[in-house]
Amino acid sequence: MRKTQSFIDANVKWQALGDYVLRIETYRASSPGLVIENCKSLVESIFKTILVETNSKTEADLKDCDIGNLYKQVKKVLFFEEKGYLNIIGSFSSAISKFRNKLGETSHGKDIYTLENNRTALFDDEILFLLSTTDNISYFLLSYYKNLYPAYAEKRKELEYEDNQEFNEWFDDTEETVSLGGVSLSPSRVLFDGDTEAYKTSLSEYLGKNELIEGLRISPNFASTHSLLRELSQNQDFSKEQIRKLFDAFFFNNQINWIATDPDVASFYQSLVQDNEALLTETELAQFKGHYNNSI
Repeated sequence: MRKTQSFIDANVKWQALGDYVLRIETYRASSPGLVIENCKSLVESIFKTILVETNSKTEADLKDCDIGNLYKQVKKVLFFEEKGYLNIIGSFSSAISKFRNKLGETSHGKDIYTLENNRTALFDDEILFLLSTTDNISYFLLSYYKNLYPAYAEKRKELEYEDNQEFNEWFDDTEETVSLGGVSLSPSRVLFDGDTEAYKTSLSEYLGKNELIEGLRISPNFASTHSLLRELSQNQDFSKEQIRKLFDAFFFNNQINWIATDPDVASFYQSLVQDNEALLTETELAQFKGHYNNSI
């Protein structure tokens, strides 16, 4: 499990996964069942973390999901079908689940004769193959997820007002200043101190728009782009930072450029540019005008 452990060592956020790796290495020579159960649990833990972070799922939401159900949700988040990884990861998830059901030791008690037989059921090369495959799959999932969603590279912390400066500034710009005893107070600070749950709700909505914008930046196909723009168009109360990210998505993702003149794409971006030319460089503005025949 060298690759997975090296990733964990370099990314402290994932340190808890080290317990699975330790158990896998500890029992590899004596108990294939325990090794396989921990291989499966390692992948499930990665799947669940991805869903908790990107889809706002909770442990309660996912507690009854088997590895197959988790994968059905994760493959959409990671665009596996478009990227070509669909069958590779799916086949592994199915296989490791079958091995666990057959040889696992801790989840369901087995009689002593079955336990003894299961502990010699696999050749050393078979165990090595399962470990190598698990190591490669786990490392790939962790590295790929980090690259695809860099915003989730760090472990989530308890809510701190100072950690959300971008949201706070946007909220302060859109709300009237609060005056108390002749002293002007920051609306976002007043909300945070006075009603933390309301602050969390507003922050979640703001971050939800960030996630849509990030999804647009890495959108893998035209259907996804149209769908994301439809959602973004429903609420165009964007901060300057979000508008800049929308511009960056346009320039970063070539397939957005290819459909720039489609009615929904053109309407969205023409309106955005007309109201926010100051956020563009002269070169970027010229590129937009080139797409839209200088109609901006």
